[in-house]
Amino acid sequence: MAKKFNFVPQINNMKQIIDTIKSELSQGAMDADKVISQLKELREFFKANLKEPGYVRMIRLAYEDIEANGDYTFLFLEESDGKENLAYLLDLLADHANKYNREELQEIRNLMEGIEPELEETEELDA
Repeated sequence: MAKKFNFVPQINNMKQIIDTIKSELSQGAMDADKVISQLKELREFFKANLKEPGYVRMIRLAYEDIEANGDYTFLFLEESDGKENLAYLLDLLADHANKYNREELQEIRNLMEGIEPELEETEELDA
């Protein structure tokens, strides 16, 4: 008989970590040290339980950005500040298995790694 694994407690734990970070972000000024610590906890969760190295790297880049700048500076949502962008990233990570979230997470990862989006062939010729 095959052994069944119950991932529900793990997913609930991940969502608790994300909810804790988002709660911190909804406060007035962001406590960078607290958010960094929580992001490190989330990274360890992804690393140990979900085997998603790309997302592990994104979370690391996020907290390293906050360590270096005192705020989250990867702005992929127009007209939103760093806290709103980080909260959005966390929402995507909370449902990372969703096909559309995976596509958007890849775009955000490219931004975080400094990878420029590929231009259409006609745009390249015009340049």
